[in-house]
Amino acid sequence: MKLFSTRNINTLIAAIAGLVLLVFLLAYSETGTPPTFTSTSKAKQRPDFYLTNSHTRQYDEAGLLDFIMNSETLEHNPKADTVSLKMPYFQVFQAGQATWEIHALTGTVYDGGNKVDLEQRVEIINENKQSSLKTPQLFIYPNAKLANTDKPVTLRNNNGFTRAIGMKANLTSKNIALLDQVRGQYEPTAVPENAP
Repeated sequence: MKLFSTRNINTLIAAIAGLVLLVFLLAYSETGTPPTFTSTSKAKQRPDFYLTNSHTRQYDEAGLLDFIMNSETLEHNPKADTVSLKMPYFQVFQAGQATWEIHALTGTVYDGGNKVDLEQRVEIINENKQSSLKTPQLFIYPNAKLANTDKPVTLRNNNGFTRAIGMKANLTSKNIALLDQVRGQYEPTAVPENAP
């Protein structure tokens, strides 16, 4: 006796066809309309407004310059209430004096400007241009004047460099804490012969 006789194959095909028909009928719901299949990827939301060559200035309670944000383009996404930035540039001030410059290729502003996610070639430079920090991603909190990342960072100054994974920075006190796998290379500054 054959395991797959013509009768068994026909019965199997009829059973599969019946199952497919049952699934199809159940999927049509009571309205009689075919089911809609939604894509798991988010469709790009059209901005409700955009700016080119955007320049923003924020002042502190004393009326002194606190923060500058410039970007090549700025687009507002109304659904997520976010702002996308192209070529963002930030300048942070303390008592009206510039203390930090921060720039990147792209950025996203969240929470009404309280959080900014900078990505791609992010660089922070201190006011005297003596040291800089580079990372692929950085979160800055303009009102709190804090910054952090869990990505690799490279800190450079005149004496050498330090690499680490993760960083937290207080932009007011100018304290930078490197979090993990910290290693570096330094060359001591030459001391003059007549120094005490």
